[in-house]
Amino acid sequence: MQRSLPIPFGAAALAAFLSTSALADCTCRAQGRNFEQGQAVCLTTPGGPRIATCGMVLNNSSWEISQSPCVYSQPVPQRRPAVAHDHQHKDKS
Repeated sequence: MQRSLPIPFGAAALAAFLSTSALADCTCRAQGRNFEQGQAVCLTTPGGPRIATCGMVLNNSSWEISQSPCVYSQPVPQRRPAVAHDHQHKDKS
C-alpha cells in the first residue's frame, strides 16, 4: 500500500508543473510586445481606444475588450514662478 502513494502524488506534481509552465507561455501580443495573463493595455478598436485585458478563451490567450475608453493624460503646463523685478529707473539728467 505504501507504493501507491508516490504514484498519485507524482502524477499530481507533474500535472501542477505542466499547468504552471503552460500558463507561463500563454501571453497576448499587442504593439509588438508580449503581455502576461491579467495585464491590461489600451488597444485601438472600431469604437475607439478601449482598455483590453489579456485572458484565456477556449484554452487560447485572447484580448478581452472592455467598454471602458482609455484615459490619456497630458502634462500640465508648468508656470514659471513670478520673478520680482526692480523697476527703478535712473534719471539720466
